[in-house]
Amino acid sequence: MTLDSSTLPSRSSLVKWFLFILTTKFLWLILFTFLRNPDWNPSFLAGTFGLYGGDSLTYYYPVDQLIKTGQYYGMCRMPGILPVYFPLRFFLTEAHAHEVIVILQVIFDSIATLLLAIIALHVFKSKRAFAVTIFISCATSFVALRNSYLLSDSFCISSLITAFYFLSSYFNSAQKKHLLYAGVFLSWSIFLRQITILAIPVMAIMVVAYHRKDFRKTLYAGLFLGIPVALSLGAWTIRNTITFHRPIVLVAPLEECMFNLTPELAAIRTLIIGMGEDFQPWSKGGGAYWFFNQPINDPLPCPFRENQYTVSMQEADLWQLRADYRAISDPSISHEAHDSLQQSVVLRANKFLTEYKSEHAFQFHVGNKLRFARLFLFPGRIDDIPFPAVDKMNFLQKGIKAWSLVSLWLIHASALLVVFVWILKRQKAWLIWALLPLSFIIALSYLGYIEQRYLATSYPFFILLIAGGLANRKRTRALSAPLH
Repeated sequence: MTLDSSTLPSRSSLVKWFLFILTTKFLWLILFTFLRNPDWNPSFLAGTFGLYGGDSLTYYYPVDQLIKTGQYYGMCRMPGILPVYFPLRFFLTEAHAHEVIVILQVIFDSIATLLLAIIALHVFKSKRAFAVTIFISCATSFVALRNSYLLSDSFCISSLITAFYFLSSYFNSAQKKHLLYAGVFLSWSIFLRQITILAIPVMAIMVVAYHRKDFRKTLYAGLFLGIPVALSLGAWTIRNTITFHRPIVLVAPLEECMFNLTPELAAIRTLIIGMGEDFQPWSKGGGAYWFFNQPINDPLPCPFRENQYTVSMQEADLWQLRADYRAISDPSISHEAHDSLQQSVVLRANKFLTEYKSEHAFQFHVGNKLRFARLFLFPGRIDDIPFPAVDKMNFLQKGIKAWSLVSLWLIHASALLVVFVWILKRQKAWLIWALLPLSFIIALSYLGYIEQRYLATSYPFFILLIAGGLANRKRTRALSAPLH
């Protein structure tokens, strides 16, 4: 096998690669289990290996209720977990089913990693790209970490990769069944995380580029690809319309689904995002942490900067807004005082945001979005690793956490560099594969939703770009080159 041969490795070779990936992924799971913080809250432990996230209940409880009552009550979570979890619950207890889910997440992640490497082979026509994709995916923990959590992220990432694998297979074989498979797995990824709906226009662009000016073939390919998506989303929307007497295409609005989103919390949260500050209350040093979690006697200063203030919103006004917000939860105040204070906080937060948009228009529409993208791609911390506080970590724990953060920076910096080089060289054929991860980053940065688990969906596709950059291909043919 020559290095630049685009021939798919033999079946025995693929099996060996898969076993290597599977072993590595299970090793990460074992490390995150046995190096786990011994003081971790027991309510967040799911059997031997698994962990519950803050949102786990919202994914699994509706399925358990479906089994008990025959009704799926969720309108805030799409039932993407149902195809896997529902059959398990017929044979296993809830606790054992959760343990099996973690194992299945590792296995599917391993399969998806191999499929991602095959995509690299399809697109960049290089065995080097194939190997690089596997080694980087296995050496970094950002996606492997998601396998430990009973959330939707792991299955979503794997499903999305599988969808693009079948799409790239169609570009190599022209078999329409691959389009149907791509549509099925794309639909599943959307039902797991709605943000992956952004993959629909990316796939559409790829199909148009593949068939060029052949409108008939483009239309047929689009129909085959879109049928599973249209049927599944259509059925879900009809179900919601019948159940809730209104058309809910994906999920209900945030204010209906976030049970603790009081009017004053929603107003301040919107203000924080509007001013370009981190909305995650656990992120120390961010705007949300200062407002919601930072102890009153903590000496850390107000994180908002002078160039963010407005005519009626100065630092003292934000301190007062924070004090009044916290006073609302004081059980000793009267009902009338509570309502009056709540209304005052909401009105001031809305007024501050309106002034901010007017007085700092460029910063609001452009500068803050770029800042969110920077914080998203190059954070100052790594979240979700279940280790103790830094001062209680051993050498291995510190090494893993440091590598997790540094590798995250390196992957993003390298991928962006590859995209920049391809732009300079007008490599349109390969740039099309940058649309997917970049569309996620742009959309989430625009919304200000920069939680790291949202970033994990883009991560494997950044690795794909790096693999292409390291393939050292000099071919600059048009878009059909990497699609055929």
